[in-house]
Amino acid sequence: MARRHKNKHCAYCGAPAPETKDHVIPHELYPPSKLNSKVQRLTVPACSKCNNGWSDDEPHFRTLLTLAGEPNAAVRELWDGVVNRSLRKEDGPRRLEDVWNRMRPIETDGGVRHKIYPASDQRFLKVMRKIVRGLHYHEREYYVSDDLVSVDILRTEIPSEFLDAMPVHHREPDIFKYQFEVFDAFEDIPMSSTWLLTFFENRKFIASVWKSPESHP
Repeated sequence: MARRHKNKHCAYCGAPAPETKDHVIPHELYPPSKLNSKVQRLTVPACSKCNNGWSDDEPHFRTLLTLAGEPNAAVRELWDGVVNRSLRKEDGPRRLEDVWNRMRPIETDGGVRHKIYPASDQRFLKVMRKIVRGLHYHEREYYVSDDLVSVDILRTEIPSEFLDAMPVHHREPDIFKYQFEVFDAFEDIPMSSTWLLTFFENRKFIASVWKSPESHP
């Protein structure tokens, strides 16, 4: 269940007096050209256990995310640099196999192509839920547990009147943008909040934070 805190607690488990800070948007998503950016990287307090809990999943998340849509300049820079280097390290074969196992053949006019569906990968979704939980702590000042968060690819267009009412926040527009709406005042809506997440300008996801485990479908 969600718990409100006046003082700093871990954004992910609520432990008091966390000793570290976690980058809500994994630093692996930022290419070297962003090192001197004036845009603040979003961090939240985190205990060491939580902060280290995604160390193997975040590089996997980055690889799947960069493969999942049309590349912009930031994606190309990542692929030419850190992604390529990471796949040549000692654990590169394992990471390549992990990615290949997510590929699915599809028929196109040009023949069979392979496509990746990140929302079917549990490690990918684990990091996505972590991002939503970090954003929630940053914006709403209390942590939510992992079982209150759901994430999926945005599969339908959202009416413009709803989008226009949701301010756009970003941590570099070509890397990550987010919008959210809070529903706590509406007793008949089972979600506490809904979040729209856009990575690399064209990879769109929708997430919900539910009011209770019982309301989570």
